Amino acid sequence: MIDRPLSVVKELIENSLDAGASQIEISLADGGRRLIRVSDNGAGIPFDELPLAVKPHCTSKIRGLDDIYYSLTTLGFRGEALSSIAAVSHLTLTSRTAAEELGGRLEVSGGALVRHERDNLQPGTELEVRDLFFNTPARLKFLKSRQSETSQISTLLSSYALAYPEVRWSLVSQDRTVLSTTGDGDLYGVLLDLLGSEVGEKLVPVDFEFPPQAVSGYISPPQYHRHNRQRQWYFINRRPVGNKLLYKAVDDAVREFLSAGKFPLGAFFLELPPEEIDVNVHPMKREVSFAQPQGIYSLLRTAVSRAVGQTAAARQRQLTRGLAAVIAPAKFPGAAPADDPGSDPDTPPGFQALPLYEEGQALPLDPAAPPAPAGPPPAPIDFRPRPPAPTAASTGQPVSVSLGIGQPVSQYTAPHPSESGPPEVGIGMVSQIGDSFLLAATNHEVYLIDQHAAHERILFEGLYARLQAEQRGGMRQRLLFPLIIELLPGQAELVQAFGPALTALGFACELGAGPSLVVREVPLLLAGRVTVELVHGVFSELAEQDTSTLLADQIKELAASLACRAAIKAGERLPPDECYALVQQLLSRRSSLSCPHGRPTLIRLGVEELRRMFLR
Repeated sequence: MIDRPLSVVKELIENSLDAGASQIEISLADGGRRLIRVSDNGAGIPFDELPLAVKPHCTSKIRGLDDIYYSLTTLGFRGEALSSIAAVSHLTLTSRTAAEELGGRLEVSGGALVRHERDNLQPGTELEVRDLFFNTPARLKFLKSRQSETSQISTLLSSYALAYPEVRWSLVSQDRTVLSTTGDGDLYGVLLDLLGSEVGEKLVPVDFEFPPQAVSGYISPPQYHRHNRQRQWYFINRRPVGNKLLYKAVDDAVREFLSAGKFPLGAFFLELPPEEIDVNVHPMKREVSFAQPQGIYSLLRTAVSRAVGQTAAARQRQLTRGLAAVIAPAKFPGAAPADDPGSDPDTPPGFQALPLYEEGQALPLDPAAPPAPAGPPPAPIDFRPRPPAPTAASTGQPVSVSLGIGQPVSQYTAPHPSESGPPEVGIGMVSQIGDSFLLAATNHEVYLIDQHAAHERILFEGLYARLQAEQRGGMRQRLLFPLIIELLPGQAELVQAFGPALTALGFACELGAGPSLVVREVPLLLAGRVTVELVHGVFSELAEQDTSTLLADQIKELAASLACRAAIKAGERLPPDECYALVQQLLSRRSSLSCPHGRPTLIRLGVEELRRMFLR
């Protein structure tokens, strides 16, 4: 459908690509109202076939029905494109094939043939569309400004420049070059131009194959994002597309790193058998449908999860090495001696490195990731209110920190403020700011930790760890008196829908009369923290979820919601020992960069960032 200059440009450049062009030049005047010129060096159209090119229902791109339904490899069959364009403009078509000594010129005005004659031309094709909608003023009236129409065309060409980096593209508007590429086939170079060097140089490759399907492309690290999808590009067999299923796959893959409303930048190329997609569900072929949508969703989600997981692993290793020095690691039991010849030279003296990601390892919550190491997960930090206790800062004596249900699992001597001389690497103090954030520092960087997001991550991974078969024993605590929760309208259905997920995470519960929910056992990690308010809050969040999702996704959503509701909140005062313990447990997580809802757990400020903030 030809409804604006963008539609014309799209049809013409796709014809050029299907003709094998390696150079395509587009010129505009008045946003395409007065002039749209598209020139290419493609195969051209024979002189005798020029009149056929502008007739309705004519195309050279299909030979039979199978080409439409099973093996469409071109960008379209364009049965109406040139005819529709010629009907609402003054169109001039000039073309020459390599086999002809002379080319031909065809002029059409408002759908009527004006001239068809020989002309001396270079091989290739050029179409000039002048005075678009001159005979349909109603359409002309609803066109946007020149700048807006030009911007839409530029955005369209950016997509095709990514899909065909081997083609040399040029867009000129009002004698000004808007877009230009080299055509050297370097996809990364095109992305660098579109996103800028600051983001482009941080892009992470996406590469995953599940024959006969494959995904490739690039994605930005989570810290580089936007609040819309304007810098996300999706392609299927090099065709730019828009599809909600693809959007959801990428959103779900980065959900643990980006909160709602934030989107990574990147380009995603899916290679699929032509018979598995239908590109004719939209008049302009902007959308597609899939024969196996769930398989395509899993393909793209897995590819993005692995790419983001690997870059998050590298960033976590960097942050952990620095932050671990702050909590005086030499004073924890089991620390490696300073003179241990097997110690990592990059690790602070006397510190036994905590488990981190290995190179190339996927995130543990990735469906394709290896299982977590055997053994019980770290016990939760008990942040229930209690009277102030003596601390090492006031007594200088070792302090027992309760991280579990009355079971001390870690002892250390907190650094005394009056100790002479700063530590070699870490300053060794963790302070609370505004009863909401923790502050830690080394000689080279400052860390700010969100206590709620950090505890939420700790609880989430602990809940999720019970899914490992070898860790299921001893993960529940039976309640002395069952917790009876009166359910609100609609919540009984949620209990039934998420029942298997509740059981998997360690709950033993059943529907009672009323309706009500009778909870008899709870996960050990949440002992003492499961309340009526917590359960109602969790169900409020689950009511917005799709109850038909896979069990694994239900478990993850439920675990994230439980962790968020049960975690310590902003505004809760923590004793110094628990500040240290929170940082220590955060460091022991496989992924500590963000909470399961995508909010960051910690922010690092290096010397360079601090200098910029102070205008130095």
